[in-house]
Amino acid sequence: MLRRAISCFLKQTYQPRELLVLFEADDFATREYLATLNEPSVFGVEVPVSPKLSLGSLRNLSVKVSRGHFLAQWDDDDWHGPTRLADQIGAVLAGRKAACVLSRWILYDQVAHAAYLSGIRLWEGSLVAERSAMSLYLDSWRGEDTCVIDRIFSEGILVTLEQPQLYVYIYHGANTWDRSHWQQNILQFAQPLGREDTEWVRAVLQL
Repeated sequence: MLRRAISCFLKQTYQPRELLVLFEADDFATREYLATLNEPSVFGVEVPVSPKLSLGSLRNLSVKVSRGHFLAQWDDDDWHGPTRLADQIGAVLAGRKAACVLSRWILYDQVAHAAYLSGIRLWEGSLVAERSAMSLYLDSWRGEDTCVIDRIFSEGILVTLEQPQLYVYIYHGANTWDRSHWQQNILQFAQPLGREDTEWVRAVLQL
């Protein structure tokens, strides 16, 4: 999944950019893989194994050590289209807002081998925002990003973009949220994709 996430980043049309990869000190596989890249735009950020940092704390650390004017959430188990950064930053600039999220994205159930078009909502994982618009993520293992989106939305500085082809959210069985959440809160509002679109999803995911 990490290789795919980094590949998606390297294929982005937007320049300049940097990708921060946070990993725990005992994750030797990630450290060794990053060392083989020889890619100056990808930075490894090692964090201690103990005390274990929550997902929210890790996101806050990534914001703190990043250098860009725009920040993008880049979850490593999902697929990101090559124009995701360019299109979302373009939407921010065109709308004269400070942040952008996708209102729909593609869903892929890797367990059941099925693809869907999501329902409409503010998909937290697709956040791209100016640094000045960011607030602290909740120090939590899940649901840590909802408060950030809620605040940006309440301030009227959020623009939504309906381009679901920019993002494929993948349920693989070991996600932050479990199967019941996937079925009750996500799939319930989604529409199954046809054969051609499903084959496109499988192709871009290299499945």
